[in-house]
Amino acid sequence: MKVPWWLTSGLSLSLLLGLVVAWAFIKPGTYNDAVIAYNQGKFDEARDIWSALAEEEDAMAQYSLGRMYDLGVGVPQNDAKAAAWYKPAARKGNPYAQGNLAVLYATGRGVEQDLVLAYMYSTLAARGYEKWAPDAREAALRNRDWVAARMSPEELDQAQQRIKQWLAAVRAQQ
Repeated sequence: MKVPWWLTSGLSLSLLLGLVVAWAFIKPGTYNDAVIAYNQGKFDEARDIWSALAEEEDAMAQYSLGRMYDLGVGVPQNDAKAAAWYKPAARKGNPYAQGNLAVLYATGRGVEQDLVLAYMYSTLAARGYEKWAPDAREAALRNRDWVAARMSPEELDQAQQRIKQWLAAVRAQQ
């Protein structure tokens, strides 16, 4: 079999090497690169890296962008944009996004108030926090209990059914 000329020519090797070098400069940084930039106050750089990663469905990057908008750090504070970034991360099981989204649903900030979703996401967040995050787990449980005190029995039942459905879906994917 004859090898195409462009695979053996110096031009193709130079082109390939050029593309590899260009990719090294074009590709987005890592999540940790964004964390470092953020901690150094380079918010535009952090936002750009997290935005690229979030578009690739990285749940931690989605959460981090949501947090920037939630707090108004490096971007104008915007609850709706915070919720828009928290939602896909929460659906992927990120407990931090779930906990923050629960607060937005409980208070109606950036989303229409929905106590059922607030209860569901608070409960899921509490379940998702690792043993090393007991304070976050306790905060999620307090939020869930605050929401539950404002729910009708029907809403509470609906929230508990959604949690069961969520957990069953997660088990089915494993």
